[in-house]
Amino acid sequence: MKPSPTPPLTTNLNIAAFLSSLNEAFQIPVQDHLVDGSTAACAPAVLPATTSSTDAADNRLLPALQRSALLTPQKVISSTTSTGVQTALAIPTSGQRFHVLWWTSQTPSMAHLTAQHAQSLLELHQLRHDSQVQQTETASLREENQSLFSEVQSLVHQVASDFEEISLIRSLATNLQLSAEPQTRQQVAQSTLEKLTEGLTARTVAILFSDDERHFGEHWWTAEEALSVPQLHALVQRFENSAMGMPVVKNDCRSSPDCDTGDVNEFILLECRSRERLHAWVLACDCQEIETVAWAQAGFTTEEASLAETIVGQLAAQFHNLDLLRQKEALFTDVIRALVNAVEARDPYTCGHSERVARFARHLARLHGCSAAHCEQIYLTGLLHDVGKIAIPDGVLQKPAQLDEQERKIIETHTEAGWRILHELDALAEVLPGVLYHHERFDGRGYPDGLAGTDIPLDGRILAVCDAFDAMTSNRPYRQGMPVERAAEILRGGSGTHWDPQLITQFTDAIEQFDDLRRQYEQREVPQRQR
Repeated sequence: MKPSPTPPLTTNLNIAAFLSSLNEAFQIPVQDHLVDGSTAACAPAVLPATTSSTDAADNRLLPALQRSALLTPQKVISSTTSTGVQTALAIPTSGQRFHVLWWTSQTPSMAHLTAQHAQSLLELHQLRHDSQVQQTETASLREENQSLFSEVQSLVHQVASDFEEISLIRSLATNLQLSAEPQTRQQVAQSTLEKLTEGLTARTVAILFSDDERHFGEHWWTAEEALSVPQLHALVQRFENSAMGMPVVKNDCRSSPDCDTGDVNEFILLECRSRERLHAWVLACDCQEIETVAWAQAGFTTEEASLAETIVGQLAAQFHNLDLLRQKEALFTDVIRALVNAVEARDPYTCGHSERVARFARHLARLHGCSAAHCEQIYLTGLLHDVGKIAIPDGVLQKPAQLDEQERKIIETHTEAGWRILHELDALAEVLPGVLYHHERFDGRGYPDGLAGTDIPLDGRILAVCDAFDAMTSNRPYRQGMPVERAAEILRGGSGTHWDPQLITQFTDAIEQFDDLRRQYEQREVPQRQR
């Protein structure tokens, strides 16, 4: 910013003090005349009357000296006369008017001293005047700098806020990818809404799930429960129509008579909807003030509402993905069950065997510490572990008596047959080890490859225990199923030879749980076809 030019001196110069200083310093009278500068250069100045011809002659020089002073204001000029050295000085005042000062010195040296003194007084006043101007400009610059600093701080805060929002949206966008581990709606909501709470600087955020039967389902808060369940339901019921398609933003609720929200003073209410499916309502409560930002607006703004709308839209997309995944998994499992039913339909005595083994295997995998995804995978493996029996002749598969050696060799081919049936299906690649190796023995005397110990895949070792338990406790054409206690004794007796010792310990320690699973199993009834 360029500094403004220094304005000319005006009447802020104390003329009386100026005259007094000259009188005190040199004991000479100083004349002061106020003239109009617009005419003084061309018209004679009005001067005091003279009393002698000599003085009159000398006085004739004064108008010319005055005019010279007016042409060079604020500069001391002198002229030598018969009576001494005449000195004049024009000082501008308001408008085009001037104070014209003049005095007479007896000697040139005295004239020089008075001129220097007068010029010094003017320069001192000019310095004082310039200092005042600079102080004024400095104060103005300081105010301007403070304003610019506040503006820069505001922009920095806005950029930081925008960056945080972009980072938040980007991090949540990665959640749209399906996790390898199965997730519930609550888990998905928790990971998303905790970040939303931080992004909005809200006190807490609630999600109220929509239940097709009861309208309102379960709810969950990211932090403290700002409203009771009845208050939460009442608030959603009151504003749900307004929240269709756009967020509802309410601030300063305590001063609004038509807004009964308890201790909540501000809120944003949004629908969490994908296509025609309403998944839930999301409620953000009480915007926390940012103490370091003096200009921050109180309550929730359109920016927070827009951010919340974007994130809740992503959450709705995640819920939609979960629904599609469940439908896909249900269809996949139903197709597998249809395939298993086709195998078991050939042998009524083995109906339900694959389902029970699958349930036992999933529970044993949990006891062993497997992940949730692995437990579900081994459940599918249990359903399919005997799919290769579809290639076994009916005469062998349905024989009501014990099998002879030749027939046993035929039945042992079902593991290889199962692998051949499934190995080209990429979606079932993870079930192949269990299908192929569930008849291997821990001592290496099993089939098809004679693997031993931990060389046998874990799925194969788990299924071997569960398959044997269900076979021993199920009825066969040639025998009745044995008691659970007896089956547990046989399993313990084969620990380290037939089966993995660690798995046997885990299974038999929880034998009552497996017995409960066995008792709870009910074979699905096939509905009658409508004609």
